[in-house]
Amino acid sequence: VSWGLIVLDSETLEEVDELYVEIKWNDESIAQRKRDPKFGTFAEKIHGLTRSYLEENALTEEEAIEVIWEFLSKYWGPTSCISMLGHNVHLFDLDFFRDLFRRNGVPLRFGNRHIDTHSIGWAAFETYNSDQLFELLGHDARGAHNALDDIKMTVHVAKTVRNIVQKALAG
Repeated sequence: VSWGLIVLDSETLEEVDELYVEIKWNDESIAQRKRDPKFGTFAEKIHGLTRSYLEENALTEEEAIEVIWEFLSKYWGPTSCISMLGHNVHLFDLDFFRDLFRRNGVPLRFGNRHIDTHSIGWAAFETYNSDQLFELLGHDARGAHNALDDIKMTVHVAKTVRNIVQKALAG
């Protein structure tokens, strides 16, 4: 698995900092793959990160949590609630992130309000997935998904929609 994280200025949506982390499979995922040889293959097709590649190049879960915690702690204290921006963030990223930190006993807190570009894309542009939305808003068709590139395109969607709405309201 990989994570692309960007800290944004909430008023301007300008990037403050970014982090990209690749994480090795944990024991639970390895056991699931043994029980079900198809486990993880769909995700591998999406992001192109094979188990063997991650085993050789990625951080362990514990190392990744330390790096991510250090990164987030620069901007949010241990009692601050983090709000997330992402594509399908409520049903995918947020759950994985919560589980990763809970499983390892790290007290990361999330707010109740998050910005989901899947919902925005569906309502505003009638797009169904990130590929459709990103291409509609000017990004090239992509092959394998990269978590950092994905969040950068997601930020672009948020900025574009904000600009469209502001122009429409200004008349």
